[in-house]
Amino acid sequence: MDELQLRKIEQIRNAINDLHSKLDIDLYEKISAAKVSYKKKRPSSLIEENLGYIVKHLNELRDGE
Repeated sequence: MDELQLRKIEQIRNAINDLHSKLDIDLYEKISAAKVSYKKKRPSSLIEENLGYIVKHLNELRDGE
């Protein structure tokens, strides 16, 4: 890979890391029943596997595997 392609891969990886850090917060899902309650949710856990897959393949491209 040439320098430009490596730079693009690094920018994509940085964007993914930024996305994960922005989603790594606690949110609360409203549960309606006789009494309203809230369940803690972490959005980053919903997409963690997908982001891991993307980062793994970006690293393989970068390292030439």
